[in-house]
Amino acid sequence: MLISPEQEALIGRVFETYLTEHHHEHILQLVADTDEETHHPVVINAMTLFEANMEVGDYFNAYPNDVLAIFDKVLQRTAVELSENASPKRRGGQRTKVHRMRRTPHARITG
Repeated sequence: MLISPEQEALIGRVFETYLTEHHHEHILQLVADTDEETHHPVVINAMTLFEANMEVGDYFNAYPNDVLAIFDKVLQRTAVELSENASPKRRGGQRTKVHRMRRTPHARITG
């Protein structure tokens, strides 16, 4: 991978902020869905995301596969965190909600 750890951290922070601002409800809905296990796209508006940070847009244009992998990792981590935060009840020190999400979200870029 040609992206440095610092660049990956920047991309991750920018994308996490974008997800929180634009896809919070969608991700919560995805987490709560108990349908059969499946992969599920979360459609990312490139113009909105890259307006927030043009540097991330430049990285995406130069290294699309690497940046998409970072987006997927951040999206999945965000979904797990939202799932855990949505389930405050604990039993025996463990959260009662199933830790493994039934759906695996993937970032899909549009625009």
